[in-house]
Amino acid sequence: MNTIFLTSSLELSYKDEFEIKHAQIFGNKNNLLNNFKKYIKKYENFLLIASNENDYEITDMYANITFEAFDLTLPFKNYIILDGRNKKEAKQLIKNADFVFLCGGHVPTQNKFFEKIKLKKLLKDADAVICGVSAGSMNCADIVYAQPELEGEVLDKNYKRYINGLGLTKINIFPHIHDIIGEQVDGVTQFELAMEDSYTRPIIAYSDGTYILQVDKTTLLYGKAYIFNKGQVNEINADEKSLDITNLVTTLYN
Repeated sequence: MNTIFLTSSLELSYKDEFEIKHAQIFGNKNNLLNNFKKYIKKYENFLLIASNENDYEITDMYANITFEAFDLTLPFKNYIILDGRNKKEAKQLIKNADFVFLCGGHVPTQNKFFEKIKLKKLLKDADAVICGVSAGSMNCADIVYAQPELEGEVLDKNYKRYINGLGLTKINIFPHIHDIIGEQVDGVTQFELAMEDSYTRPIIAYSDGTYILQVDKTTLLYGKAYIFNKGQVNEINADEKSLDITNLVTTLYN
């Protein structure tokens, strides 16, 4: 069984005075770095799986920052991108990977790419630690909550808010909560959408720096987080605190 990190953001970069992003050493907030060191067994092959198979420019820019930040903090020998350019090699790349990094991006777009390369099946045979970021974490669920985020998606009757995912977890997460909760899509705030959808499936919401760690049959929450369930919001953990939510997850998603 894979070790899985479901993160909102690893905070791998900062913006200078000209709004240009630069890689940085990522710290040990909520014990993240210590847990990476504890569970990553080999530092040979770092595999970054893109969120959009065809947007090479954006993927390369994001990958370069990610690779540099890890090189500064927790260096690997080889850094590899998996996208439309080499998707035919997906099986071998995933088999050889020691650390699989699932990028952030547009959830349905990424979901289609994952399905195209049969990532769910490939990860079952992988021995890598898996780390999702934002959309990458959301797509780890068996039933993915794809909250509308682009104009027109709320109004589109064909838009699916629930789609099949990688089946690595049952948890639906809402990342970047404090950054985007007030943002509007088609005149409705992200918070209102989440409250509405929490009647369908519970959502665990958190900000950058918080993450969920699944190891064997145990699920641990590190950092400040909330549960959205049936239109109610409850804080369940605080920053720099850890909480075993194994039984809670079973109760929420039974």
